[in-house]
Amino acid sequence: MANRITGREKQILGLICEGLTNKEIAHELDRSIHTINNHLKKVFAKLDVKDRFEAIALAKKNGFFD
Repeated sequence: MANRITGREKQILGLICEGLTNKEIAHELDRSIHTINNHLKKVFAKLDVKDRFEAIALAKKNGFFD
């Protein structure tokens, strides 16, 4: 599952794991909030999770960022 996410999606997943909001991620990556929201929708679908909290838990459980 994690191998299906793109580099940008993994970067954004890492930032939500660090506790950043979508707005903060958009600012950090110099992208629009809409772009970040679209990336997160794709991440959630690929990881089969409903929200950022499930995505964070799954990422930590599976050692995505070890």
